[in-house]
Amino acid sequence: MAGKVRCAHCGQDNEAGFSFCQSCGQSLRPAPRTCGSCGSPLLPGARFCGICGRAAEPPAAPPAAAPEPPASRAPAAASPPPAPAAAGLAAGHLEVRKAGVLKLVAVRPDGLPGPTYVITRAPLHCGRTQGEVLFPEDATISPRHCRFTTREDGTWVEDLGSVNGTFLRLRQPRPLAPGDEIRVGRQLLRLEPVPRAAPADGAARPWGSADPGYRARLTQLLQDGGTGEVFPLRHGENAVGREVGHVSFPGDRYVSARHARLDLSDAGVLLTDVGSSNGTFLRLTGATRIAGGDQILVGMQLLRVEG
Repeated sequence: MAGKVRCAHCGQDNEAGFSFCQSCGQSLRPAPRTCGSCGSPLLPGARFCGICGRAAEPPAAPPAAAPEPPASRAPAAASPPPAPAAAGLAAGHLEVRKAGVLKLVAVRPDGLPGPTYVITRAPLHCGRTQGEVLFPEDATISPRHCRFTTREDGTWVEDLGSVNGTFLRLRQPRPLAPGDEIRVGRQLLRLEPVPRAAPADGAARPWGSADPGYRARLTQLLQDGGTGEVFPLRHGENAVGREVGHVSFPGDRYVSARHARLDLSDAGVLLTDVGSSNGTFLRLTGATRIAGGDQILVGMQLLRVEG
């Protein structure tokens, strides 16, 4: 049968271009010839061994092709089409799907990439003294700070109760809830509500300025655990920056001139980064799914996720 090669192991006929038997998987190529005296491999067509000079045995005859069956006068029944997997094997193609693997790259202070870590199903811990990703020189990182894990539904990061928290850089506007903390440059800010106290009937009116309608505020958190400046947020747009904005930090060179924006409405507070150089980061409050391109702030260390 022209164009067919019989497998010497199971006898199955295969197309001449196949390298392996489609029935048993054994190689269809002839085994390399070796010298019967010294065992050295022989060149194709060689009559003598190039090492010891002994005459080489003639190559074994290829397996005979199967005879073509006689034509049947009765029409053969149509065979059902092969299953997708079987069809793929018959064509010599086997589809293999591999889940995307993410890497964690530590960014050096000069902006160049540092050590790289692969995030697998085995938890990858980050900390100052415990874990696989260590930053022993950064006192703002807890001994065991956060954990990265790949699961069936993606790759996740989770803070492990660290003192200073784990922060994710904003890539799109995010709504804020009371108590949320954000990092802008070297500033740590917390969103707090401003409740409106209703005077009791017949009570004297408290002394002070008229209520301008503030319903939320940003409170600056200091390193010693205290609080610094308080920025009331008015209804509408509240700009955050170094040179312009209602919430400004002129002495922080890590804050862009116009860094972020807080939009306050009846629906809540929406935080948006407006193209700052160093980014706006939101503190994680639970396990958060991450993807390639995300940036995570752990203490003073920036980690970049690459896919």
